[in-house]
Amino acid sequence: MNNVFSFSILGKLNIRTQLNSAYRNDLIKHNNQVDKNRYVLNKIINCIRFCGAFELALRGHDEKENSENRGIFKELVNFSAELDNELKVHIQSAKLFKGTSKTTQNELLECMLDVYHEEVKKEIANSPFVAVIADETTDVACEFQLVIIFRYLCKGQPVERFWRFYVPDGHDAKSIAACVLNVVNPLLDQNPNKLIAQSYDGASVMSGELNDVQKIIKETYPLANYVHCYAHQLNLIMTSACSVNKQARIFFHNLSGLCSFFSTSPQRTKILDEIVNCRLPRSSQTRWNFQSRGVHTVYENRKDLKL
Repeated sequence: MNNVFSFSILGKLNIRTQLNSAYRNDLIKHNNQVDKNRYVLNKIINCIRFCGAFELALRGHDEKENSENRGIFKELVNFSAELDNELKVHIQSAKLFKGTSKTTQNELLECMLDVYHEEVKKEIANSPFVAVIADETTDVACEFQLVIIFRYLCKGQPVERFWRFYVPDGHDAKSIAACVLNVVNPLLDQNPNKLIAQSYDGASVMSGELNDVQKIIKETYPLANYVHCYAHQLNLIMTSACSVNKQARIFFHNLSGLCSFFSTSPQRTKILDEIVNCRLPRSSQTRWNFQSRGVHTVYENRKDLKL
């Protein structure tokens, strides 16, 4: 009730400010504290933006006070505090809100994503045509995710905008298509002629001609022609070129078997975490980056893996 009352008189002349000097002083003190909080929050948001601009992970493995490496975000905030006395005072004296916890980081990222989505919505609304790109992948924790990207013209220039990651209800065509349509329909106001292209990898569940993702999308948007993702085509060419070499084919087959050996057993995964302290990414025939990640991981931890 107090908040509703305060909001109703926001920006209006309050008789208490004219009659009560103590109330005026409290109000000035409160506004000064709000300005300081906004200043500190702005600095923290800029640190998150810095990490995002250079694709740096915010959190580290050990964020305790005595850790030598507390993660890029916290170390960046501490470095900024050395150059900014007001931020330094806040970090040292704050008891209720310091702004560096993982919960605060996630909330700020969600708020920044909402602001970004509003700008993308405006651009899509002003664009005559839109194309959608979707691809499924697994993260470092082997969690299945679907990423959605839009392409369209903005001020006469073609642009590509990341939307966000999703976790579909299943891995089948209907579940993936439903996830894509749930995102596309509100943005295009279900205009059947605005979506003119859709791009996926060459997997049958995505590009098949009968009851697959591209076919289901085309039932709602008949002009959404399917285009095979060129990045995946390049990946398949590189895979085929390497498979001609017998030694390379045996090497990647062994690498794939090594990753599968640990990922299919919780007991083996536990031992791997205890000895190597990292996971081996599972290889994929349609994702060359997963092959390279596996090679680097095995090479960097080859001594511990031999144990």
